[in-house]
Amino acid sequence: MVTDDWRRERSSVSSSFDAVADLYREEFADELSRKPSDRTLLDSVASRFPTAAGTIPVLEVGAGPGQVAAYLTQRGVPVVVSDASAGQLHEARVLDPRRPLVMADLARLPVGTGTLAGIVAFYCLIYGPARHLDAVFADWRRALVPGGLAVVAVHAGAGALHADDWRGRPVDLTVVLRDPEDLAERLERHGLAVTELALRPPYPDEHPTDRCTLVAARRP
Repeated sequence: MVTDDWRRERSSVSSSFDAVADLYREEFADELSRKPSDRTLLDSVASRFPTAAGTIPVLEVGAGPGQVAAYLTQRGVPVVVSDASAGQLHEARVLDPRRPLVMADLARLPVGTGTLAGIVAFYCLIYGPARHLDAVFADWRRALVPGGLAVVAVHAGAGALHADDWRGRPVDLTVVLRDPEDLAERLERHGLAVTELALRPPYPDEHPTDRCTLVAARRP
């Protein structure tokens, strides 16, 4: 169940990302060129989504300008870009005017039951308390086809990091470092079987936090 706390958190996060949307695109549009580990993960899952000859889409949630979706699209994966920030969706359209876009809350995906081959979530599950993720993962299970994949990347660790300024513009963002074991347990609890979990240190030009990636498949 989506709570009022969740709605307030998402509204605050979206407002901050609206405020820096153009700067965010400039910063991250080509980030994958500097992240071989992320590319390896995406290359691996690109051929494993149950896309039924390309007819079942993958949804990238919290996509920002959609650089991850663009990478997967280049590898033949039909991806729809989604975000709760209108500003970020505008910048995604700047990067690729032809791509399909939809405004979406992470925990209330605007799709039918069993209609997605995959959900990709890179660094959007890092706001708010961990308990809020239960509603997110419950809705993801509803939306995925059996065998559909959830592909997740988060900042790993304990504690939180607050920012009230990003590249000279005011924001109000608190990044919560996630416990990988807790994240995996919550996915499993909601019928998403974790098949891969990896940790890596940050690259030199990244924020100095460890990174965790997970792949989970929806159980029948």
